[in-house]
Amino acid sequence: MMELSEWARDLLMSRGALVESEGDGALRALLPAEVSARLAVGDWLSLDFGARVGADDSSEWQERLSTLLPPSPAVAGARLRQRTVAGPIDAEAVLNRELAVQNGVWRLVEDYAEAVPYYLFSFEYTVESDERTIGYARVCLNSASRSLVGQPERLLHSIQDDLEEDPVSSDVSGPLGGLYLLASRAAQAEVRDRIAALEQSANRRLARDSERMASYYGGLLAQIEKRAARRDAAEKDRSRIEATRLDRAAKMEDLVRKYSLRVQLELTDVLAVRLPARAISARLVRKKEERLVTLHWNAVLRALDMPLCEYCSGRARPLFLCEKVHLLCGACWSACPACGRVFCRVCQRACKCGAKGSVQ
Repeated sequence: MMELSEWARDLLMSRGALVESEGDGALRALLPAEVSARLAVGDWLSLDFGARVGADDSSEWQERLSTLLPPSPAVAGARLRQRTVAGPIDAEAVLNRELAVQNGVWRLVEDYAEAVPYYLFSFEYTVESDERTIGYARVCLNSASRSLVGQPERLLHSIQDDLEEDPVSSDVSGPLGGLYLLASRAAQAEVRDRIAALEQSANRRLARDSERMASYYGGLLAQIEKRAARRDAAEKDRSRIEATRLDRAAKMEDLVRKYSLRVQLELTDVLAVRLPARAISARLVRKKEERLVTLHWNAVLRALDMPLCEYCSGRARPLFLCEKVHLLCGACWSACPACGRVFCRVCQRACKCGAKGSVQ
C-alpha cells in the first residue's frame, strides 16, 4: 500500500507533523498536539501499510486520517522558488517523436517559452465488492492547451521540494470548474486500469459460482420435473417448479450483486502551479482543411503534454483528425457497427445510416 503510505505522509506533513518514511509502506511521525488529539494517539505515530503480517488496517487508518482533511477539497496555489524559463528545443524533433497523427500531417509554425498553469488533482477512490479496496490517483492538466500530463506523480516529485505558497494561484474558481470534468474523466480511466485485475478476479469467481449454482438448480429442477412426469403434473408440482426457478433467478441476482464492483471517486485536493514550458504552434492538416493548434512541451518532464479527444475527453494518442480537423481518439474516429462507415462523433452524434447503436 505504497500509495496510502505516501498519501498519509503528505497529509501528516501538511498538518505540521515531522514524518520519516521507512520504506515498504512504513512511516513514523512526530505529531502536533492538535493532530494527536484528533487521531486519539500519542505524540509519536508509527504506521505500517506493507503487505505483511502485523501491518496496520489500511481501511481503518484511511478513515481516521481522513478526519484531518478539510470539509471540502482544498485548493492550494504554489510557485517555484527559482523561476526558470524553458530553454530552446528542437520542436520539430519533439513533434516527430511524440505527436502521433494517424490520418493527417502537421506543419511546425513556431515555438516559444512561456509559464503555463498546471492543475494537479488528487482523487481518492473506493472499490466496494465482496471486499473493500481504497486507493489514490492523481491527474494533472495543462489548462492553457487543455491537455494531459502523462506522469503526474513524477511531475509532483520533481517540483515538490522547490514549491512555495502563492496565494494568487489559489484563486482558480473560474478555470477549476471547467477542468474538473476533464480531470474526473481521466481519473476514472486511470482507476479502471488499476482495478482491471480486481475486475477479472471478480468475473472469474462469478463465473465459477454461477456454474455451481446452475448445476445445483439444474439437477434439482430435473428431479422435480421427472417426478411430475411420472404422473399428471398437479398444481402443487407446477408451483414447486416455478418456485425453484424464481429462487434460482434470485440467487443469481445475489451473486451478481456480490461480485459487482462499485467504484466511488472523490476529489480531495487541487494544486495550482505555473511551470516553465515551450509552446509549440503547429498547423494540423487533413486533406484540404487545416487548423492551428498550440501544444506544450513540459520543461520539467521534458515531454509533450498529451492532447485530449474533443468528444470524449480521453487520451488522443494516437491522434486522429476528421475532415473538419477535430482532435479525436481512436474510439471516436471509428466505424459504425452497422454499415462500417467511419465518422466523427463531434461532427455528428450518430451515423447517417441511422442504425440503432451507432450513437456514442
